[in-house]
Amino acid sequence: MKINSIILENFRNYRSLELDFDADRNIIVGENAQGKTNLIEAIYLTAFARSFRAVNSAELVMFGKDSARVSTDIKSEDIDKNINIIIRSDGKKMIKKDGKLIRRTTELLNNVVVVLFSPDDLRIIKDSPDRRRSFINREISQMRPAYYEVLRRYSDVLRQKNALLKSCMHSDGSRQYNDEMLDIFDSQLADSGYEIIRFRREFTEMLSAEAADIMNNISGGREKLLIEYRTGCDFITSPEGREILYSQFRHNRDRDMRNGYATLGPHRDDLEFYINGKDAKKYGSQGQQRTIALSLKLAEIRIARLLLDESPVLLLDDVLSELDLDRQRFLVNEIEDVQLFITSAEPNAEVIKELRGGTLFRVEEGNITRVSKY
Repeated sequence: MKINSIILENFRNYRSLELDFDADRNIIVGENAQGKTNLIEAIYLTAFARSFRAVNSAELVMFGKDSARVSTDIKSEDIDKNINIIIRSDGKKMIKKDGKLIRRTTELLNNVVVVLFSPDDLRIIKDSPDRRRSFINREISQMRPAYYEVLRRYSDVLRQKNALLKSCMHSDGSRQYNDEMLDIFDSQLADSGYEIIRFRREFTEMLSAEAADIMNNISGGREKLLIEYRTGCDFITSPEGREILYSQFRHNRDRDMRNGYATLGPHRDDLEFYINGKDAKKYGSQGQQRTIALSLKLAEIRIARLLLDESPVLLLDDVLSELDLDRQRFLVNEIEDVQLFITSAEPNAEVIKELRGGTLFRVEEGNITRVSKY
């Protein structure tokens, strides 16, 4: 999987840009606030139809402009594709693949699979469960678009259930609930929740195996990593699991009523990380937690190869400066057959030499210059 070229119009601080990329290594250098991350963001948008840092897509449109455009040429499975995204100033988007309008996000997912590694990812172990759920949701959705649809259905029903629970509280403090509607919502949540948990458990098992192997290599065999998916739901991998989930949601209803929101389900679940049997969030050093984060990203690449039979595109957004030299070297030596995009104020010359070929670009005030092959 490769990104051949990109066109940006009125995207962030890029008024007009047409750029061809190196098939292997793309090093993008420049001072802060010049547009390095904006370029990475545009590539990410091509994969997910949304930004990894903007809450509202309207933020992607250059100030004072009616719309922005991102057009990307991709080669995947030896097939050339074009993804064209128009973002209006109100945040609405129009997406086309090879000139044909895409109406559902699932039609976009899997056309280009990207693995993003940014400084924020180094904190994934210490961050909130919501951050870890977002991580696993994003990665499974890319490789298994059917998961995205199940997750969307679950989220829609969960929103409706929570709205009903809140609306049942009267101004005098009394509550009156529509048990019939709550039964319907809980049945729907059990159907999609069962699929979500099943997908997540299978993915976590793959993630744990691959990340453990990488962690073992980085630490010279001293650190054994285990990743577990923790759910508050009783779960069995059989069709009866749906009925079990429904029973749990029904049993938990009084608690939901007291709280005014759904307190049980995959929207409350989490990933846990253990090093040599100890909880890495509580007892892991900062270095160990960063090594886990690095192992997760490299494991994502391996899993993409296993599931898709081709390598994803790796986006390293200003993350090398956050890793020590040994981890930098390990990273670049693990990604020989991956198209790579690195942004950096000034990359380490020793690490650049180990990349063995690529193209260096310099960014200044929304303009990009191809400096050299190296």
